[in-house]
Amino acid sequence: MKLQYLHDLKGNTTGVFIPIKAWDKLKEKYHDIEIEDNTELHQWQKDIIDERLEKIAKGNEKFQDFETAIDEIENEL
Repeated sequence: MKLQYLHDLKGNTTGVFIPIKAWDKLKEKYHDIEIEDNTELHQWQKDIIDERLEKIAKGNEKFQDFETAIDEIENEL
């Protein structure tokens, strides 16, 4: 798959262009990759949220604020 990376004026990668043939193949393989109305969560997403909330309520899982989580993700990249 030949991808084209998009960059801002500072040289940071801001996006990826995927050729339409590759996109069509991805949609065939991952049927819910393109959601027209993305306001509704899938049931598997709801299940994960419910499971995490239950763990947090029991004190079995810690959570972080958004900025801390993003900082950790960026440090791993």
